Amino acid sequence: MDDRNIASGSGSDDAENNDNIMRISSRPVPTGPSYFASEPLQFRVRGSTITGASPPKFVTLEDVMKAAHGMQNMALAHEIAVDQDFKLEPFEPPDNSYQKLVKETMHRAYFDLLREQLNSDPPEYKQALILLEDVKQGLFSILLPRHTRIKEMIEEVLDRDFIRQQAENNSLDFQKYAKFVIDLMAKLAAPARDEMIQNITTLTDTVDIFRTILETLEVLKLDLANTLIAMIRPHVQKESVQYERNKFDEVLKVSEDGLQHTRAWLQRHIDKTGLGLPITDPNIIRNVTAQTLAKAYLELLEWDNSNTYPETVTLDKPRFTELGLQVYKLICVASLLLISPSSANDPNSTHKKQLKEKIDIILDNTSNDIELKAVLPSVAEEVIQMTEQLLESVNQEPLSAETKELIRTQIISLGDPEHRVRQIVRQRILEFLKVILVCAGGSRQIPVGLSAFTNELTNVSGTLLRYVMHNKAVFTSHYIDIVAEELSRT
Repeated sequence: MDDRNIASGSGSDDAENNDNIMRISSRPVPTGPSYFASEPLQFRVRGSTITGASPPKFVTLEDVMKAAHGMQNMALAHEIAVDQDFKLEPFEPPDNSYQKLVKETMHRAYFDLLREQLNSDPPEYKQALILLEDVKQGLFSILLPRHTRIKEMIEEVLDRDFIRQQAENNSLDFQKYAKFVIDLMAKLAAPARDEMIQNITTLTDTVDIFRTILETLEVLKLDLANTLIAMIRPHVQKESVQYERNKFDEVLKVSEDGLQHTRAWLQRHIDKTGLGLPITDPNIIRNVTAQTLAKAYLELLEWDNSNTYPETVTLDKPRFTELGLQVYKLICVASLLLISPSSANDPNSTHKKQLKEKIDIILDNTSNDIELKAVLPSVAEEVIQMTEQLLESVNQEPLSAETKELIRTQIISLGDPEHRVRQIVRQRILEFLKVILVCAGGSRQIPVGLSAFTNELTNVSGTLLRYVMHNKAVFTSHYIDIVAEELSRT
């Protein structure tokens, strides 16, 4: 297999071997500042909903691998399993922070000392030995365990004792070692990094070359980390369901009522209409549970914070909250589009598409009715402007002052959550999502009047279904027990 494949996700080794390369270990090197810190390299979690109440926002690769294999960290394993966008990015301290100042100072001192020693007469190579050792360790960090031959080659070419002898004889050839490292990185990196690596060859200053090499190695290390996460995700998904179930059951054993709020959540949505109680038929109980859960999950998208969040979905609260904001914005934009005259009078949908994009931008940071009311006047003016452009393009009379005022009034009235159009759009969207949840996906017709939002509805429903399916896989037995208990009462 081509070595370049390690950065694109392919590989024949079992994921359990990958934790061998997840830490930059401390090693004996010549005294002096080192480019890499001695502690495990930290990364920021990107795309996930990890909060301070769960795992930290910054994790090490070792944390990720432990979550993948030993499941020591339930929340982190859950993130990898549920969030398809879970990725790592380099940990960067905040601007003007003490931590960032220290990091920049140390790196500057590292390369200033290297340049000073190389420019001395005769040249001094003490810092250069540290540099080449750092480069070697950086190369090791982007290898998989199966790359034993490559590791042996690196050890042979970047042999510390031989390099020290060259330094003592004033015959250390930096360009030769730079070419070796650049060529090896080009073979190991994903094709997307070819330009980055090629740019190193255009540099002529020795210090600049090796500074860029070290920076590129950090990028390749991150590429490998995210590739490994993609590789282990199926394993984590498989294992995390049973792991979360076991952990939750352990909590239930030591708590007085660990399902108190989950029970209240489900009971609000159990529909007993037309049922002859008590019910013991397992098939009826399962059907009622499916309908109950569909409505209960939709409640999470419009959660009333006066209620306590259900215990079984606590880990996913930020996720459902974020998805709820997307649904809220979708309802608002769709409602505004439906009552806009430039949208209704456009047979070619050109203006409709443009207006949708403009309204979407104006409502970008809108998350509640207070913020919505604040931006509706701006939306009204945009609608009026685009309506006049449409009328002009079809050689019709411009809007009268009375018509403009009517448009403003109609649009501003959408700030009322009980507005008839908003209620209809909301009902259609939620009913669409409910059908998706009950039927577990499949092909479904987009609600009437919402064809312009096909992509948004598809993305929201797909994401919601992914969260729900994982949650149901873990907690369905508890949900069925709660519904069965309720249906057993006369």
